[in-house]
Amino acid sequence: MSAGGGGNNDNDGVINWVALVISLVALIGTLAQVLQQYIASAAGYSNCGESVMGKWHESKKRKFRPTELRFEVQFETPVIFVCEPKNDKGPIKGKPIYFVKGTDESLKETRALLPKEEEAQTQALREKRVHTADNERASWVILLSQLQSMEKESQDWQYHHSNNGPPHNLPLAGFESHTLAVALQAKKRSWDTMPAGIKKPYATTAMCHLLEIAAMMGIYWKEFDRSRDRYRAEGNGYMLVGSNVPDLGVTFTLQICGKSRFQENRVIPVDEVKELCCGFVSTLFQEENKDKRRIEVPIEDAKDLSILQLGSTREIAETMVLIECNTDTANYFRSDDAKHGHLFPVPFELLGMLGKTLHIRNTAFRMLPNPTPYHWDKNFFNLRRLVKEYYKKITDSDSELPPVFQIQQLEEDSGHLVRTLAEDKRTKTPGYSMKLLDTLHDVLDRCDEYLRKSNRDLVRVVVREHFQEVLKLINDKSGADDAVDNKSTRTTDTKKAEHFDELTAASPELRQELFMDLYFFKVLHQVRTRAVASYERRQDTHYAPSVRAPSVHSREPSIDNLTEAKYSDPEAKAVSLPPTPSAVPSRPISPGPPPPHLKKHESSQSVPVLHIHPPERVLHQHQLLGMDLTSSLDSEATAIWCTLVLRMLCWLLLHDFNKKDVQIPKSELLGSRLPVYIA
Repeated sequence: MSAGGGGNNDNDGVINWVALVISLVALIGTLAQVLQQYIASAAGYSNCGESVMGKWHESKKRKFRPTELRFEVQFETPVIFVCEPKNDKGPIKGKPIYFVKGTDESLKETRALLPKEEEAQTQALREKRVHTADNERASWVILLSQLQSMEKESQDWQYHHSNNGPPHNLPLAGFESHTLAVALQAKKRSWDTMPAGIKKPYATTAMCHLLEIAAMMGIYWKEFDRSRDRYRAEGNGYMLVGSNVPDLGVTFTLQICGKSRFQENRVIPVDEVKELCCGFVSTLFQEENKDKRRIEVPIEDAKDLSILQLGSTREIAETMVLIECNTDTANYFRSDDAKHGHLFPVPFELLGMLGKTLHIRNTAFRMLPNPTPYHWDKNFFNLRRLVKEYYKKITDSDSELPPVFQIQQLEEDSGHLVRTLAEDKRTKTPGYSMKLLDTLHDVLDRCDEYLRKSNRDLVRVVVREHFQEVLKLINDKSGADDAVDNKSTRTTDTKKAEHFDELTAASPELRQELFMDLYFFKVLHQVRTRAVASYERRQDTHYAPSVRAPSVHSREPSIDNLTEAKYSDPEAKAVSLPPTPSAVPSRPISPGPPPPHLKKHESSQSVPVLHIHPPERVLHQHQLLGMDLTSSLDSEATAIWCTLVLRMLCWLLLHDFNKKDVQIPKSELLGSRLPVYIA
């Protein structure tokens, strides 16, 4: 009995142990199943891995929600925006701002890698799997990598370029001299708020910032249809595609489709790029202390010459109205049959004459977004030859230019520029030598100083008459047949260009000479005559405001500098220089005999015909006092026109545009804070 009882006890023990093990296994399985369910409640955790977010995956974490008995997935993604490097206020209050600088510190702060490192890391994560494309990576991670490369590569190129160029005493300007930079802030997000169709974390930006970033990277818009939410831009090895995503909004995806480069094609990092992206152009007359928060002060309806709209033919027509051109001139841009160019489209001439100098001192960057709907193709003309021909004409005695100080200054500046261009041509990178860029910038500064001090009304009238005459000659067919007949018999010694149609059939070496012939011997004469007549008529009929706005820089006549006297007030005209009879019928004749020293010149022309020679050609002050008011206005209008033409040439030499880049109308998006997303 005892033996049998012992056997039963042993069997019971085994059974108990087996039951205990089975119970434990069941318990563990149940606990594992419950734990798995809780862990599985952390939806999206696997979508925030390193293969998707790069170094940003380090911010992901699970947070248990006791009241909901589940885990919530939290992570960080960037809010990307464009601002000045000195900016300390971002879209997220209290969060630090990190700028994309291309340095090791910036790479660490923005949690980004350079493209080569990014590619190597992505290749390691693939683990020998065959892929035709890397579809796992979020495109904003690639965007940050490419932006870092843009800063680093462009700065490296500039440093190498300056060492191989002409001697340059001043140090190169670095990131601190930029007024436009890409910045970001980290924003905490939850997967609970992700729309149902989104499988990857997204970055946030605004529509205006996206336009600016695309321009900085050399990406040009091919399609921009807001009515159907279809957006596509290409360029510099990138493709940017946008569409509307339900429950989210307009979402863009960046793809790499070729090799990118950021060297001489780097866009100048200046704040005005924001305006150029939307077809606006700041001019030399814009006040320096103007409020930069454009979203608070819309500029779609410009009222003065501080800013121009060139984003579409309709806006260009409105700009022509702004500078008070006649209806025919504005209608040229409203018509599909009219011509808008000579050697290059006319809006670029307006851009060069009045556009603000955007080049940054001691940098080699020249590229800008094109604010016009026209292509900038330099294969059909040569700006260097135009400068050379300008110098020939302004020093030619046949041009009959007045002997005023500004003309002498333009002669000196253009001559120095011609010599600098010859030196620049012998460098390894023509067009980008620091000496040439400094010279162009200096000439532009002197032209700007003169135009700002000149009478604003007279400058506006000269600009108006110039474009009226140029567009009329371009579209006028009355003299086209005669011009064609002259092409075969023309010699540079006996004939001058009479019509712009001559430019199309002229050989490349004669094209620039014909252009300057037209400008100095035909356009200048008409502009000078009509500008002076219009200006005097405005003053005599009190068409111009009696009280000048502070922005109009008028000056009283000065005995010390009568060659540049400004007559902006009718009363001042009568006091400073008694008027004498002139060729303009609308001008009143003063009663009584004029003083002997104001005796009218024997020449029938309103501008004294004097050959341009060295300094001894300058008249003495008592001789200048003998010039009547019309002659003074003629001289001033001529000097203003010559200054505008030289400024146009220098501005277009100092700045450049990609010939594939054209403006698609989107002026209302300037400063737009419409949220958009980067997948």
